[in-house]
Amino acid sequence: MAGTGRLLDVPDPWAPVDFDHLPETLVTAFQERDWPLVRTQLQSVMDGAITDGPFGRELLQLVLGLPQGTESVFDQYRAAVLLDHGAWDSLRHALASLPEKRAELSGIAELVTAPVDRNDWPAIADAYERGVVQVYEYQLRATRGPYRHWGQRVSLLLPDYIWRREDIPLDRHLRFRRLHDTVSLAIGEAHAGRLEVAYALAKESQRLGDDNEPFRIVGTDLTQLIPLALGESRTSDLRLPGFIGGSTGPSPIGCWQLVWDVIPLLPLRDDETLAWAGRSMARIGARMASPRIELQAESWHVANELREGRKGRQTELAGLLVKARRATPGLRCLPLFLAGYADHRYESFETAEELARRSGNLWLQISAMVWMTALDPNARVARRLRRLLDLTGWRRPVLVPPEIAADAALGMTALGERAESVIELAVVANRLNVITEVIKRHLDDSTIAATIRIAAVDALARINTMHAREFLSQLAKRPDDIGRTAARLTTQMQRGETLSERELEVLQLAAEGLTNRQIGERLYLSPHTVARHIVNARLKLGAANRTEAAARVTQHQDTPV
Repeated sequence: MAGTGRLLDVPDPWAPVDFDHLPETLVTAFQERDWPLVRTQLQSVMDGAITDGPFGRELLQLVLGLPQGTESVFDQYRAAVLLDHGAWDSLRHALASLPEKRAELSGIAELVTAPVDRNDWPAIADAYERGVVQVYEYQLRATRGPYRHWGQRVSLLLPDYIWRREDIPLDRHLRFRRLHDTVSLAIGEAHAGRLEVAYALAKESQRLGDDNEPFRIVGTDLTQLIPLALGESRTSDLRLPGFIGGSTGPSPIGCWQLVWDVIPLLPLRDDETLAWAGRSMARIGARMASPRIELQAESWHVANELREGRKGRQTELAGLLVKARRATPGLRCLPLFLAGYADHRYESFETAEELARRSGNLWLQISAMVWMTALDPNARVARRLRRLLDLTGWRRPVLVPPEIAADAALGMTALGERAESVIELAVVANRLNVITEVIKRHLDDSTIAATIRIAAVDALARINTMHAREFLSQLAKRPDDIGRTAARLTTQMQRGETLSERELEVLQLAAEGLTNRQIGERLYLSPHTVARHIVNARLKLGAANRTEAAARVTQHQDTPV
């Protein structure tokens, strides 16, 4: 996977910014202290319930400059922004002076500053406000499963009071809710559900909300990251690092939330984004005095150290494990997983997997079981792992080196697990001897479904090594479906054949230099589907790789389809 080739700056979301992107009328009225006009202007762009928006910190910092006690709506705006900045003394004073205390603001502040072992909820009567507070608690506890279920039900909650509150602009709020609810579903599915569903939702989010909305940026980056988990290898730069560092980026607490949304997928990239995300979380956690954000940040910092090849004693793992000892399951499972990573200790992965299951961190549960199956194959674990791979679509587990993934695929195969997901896990790990052995065992098992055996033959053709071609030629002599499939693929590899209309379209765009993501956007396909079309076309053309297939496409322009 290609990296960015540059270091990423850690944002300072408290740094002063100019008002270059705000409406000129609003800025002029603010500078001239024309508060009635400021109020009118703000009520079209500022949302007291959802503060981060297209204008980001420029608008939030302007709100912090509003006079207190002049307008009640100003006080409501300021209280919401003070929470987002972790200005706890000022927030306490602001809440005390409001006509009615906002239970959701005080509840969120209580949760953000809570210790790592907190496992109860603030007492909030209103169902919608309780739902708003719950998502913070799920994120702070790092519980991905409950977050997914929250995302499934939050779209059903739309309180009556938004029609009465003067600090909520209805047009913007309702547009944002459609975007927010869709991206929240995508995040939940990516971390604790089905990747193909997550990708479809992330694509849909690009048509919702306003331009430069933070959730639109998250949706865009998810369309880059999810294909990596599905087994793709090509990638391009993410938008989030640059967006967070800009003047229209989100508030401090909004920065942490956006990083939280994508950070489990960042280890799949071969660049500095994971290190950047950990450092960004650490700055926010320290400034906001949030023990749970700090623990998350340190966990990802250690994960990056281990991923870069440092040994356990060369990292901050020992201190992390002490801090996580009394934490809730969602916060404890990653440090324990990292302890297993550092020492290849089965028992650590076993405990981490149990905690990940309890907290709904499905991505970590899969990674832990891949390690366990590689280190000491067990029939029960292998069966559960295969079922999760089938269900979720994960093919490149997080924080799992390729050789470990390959050993896990071999271990599952040796224990009798047969599935396309097992074959694809081996193929993505790209260890040729393991791929061949896994495929051979699938082909030799006459008890499994024909579709799985055909998938094994197809995978053999995809690796396209000399040994694989020889194996394929031998299979072509069989008088069954496997033999006929092998014969067809062998002929395609040797002579090429007519490309389908879709395969021709995909290769033409690839020849123009478009990435799989760009091709998918042009043709309304997922990058995973685009990759499969390229593989099929490559086999038909007898090309060794994508570049050669794209170069040969001009030779087939006149081929009938």
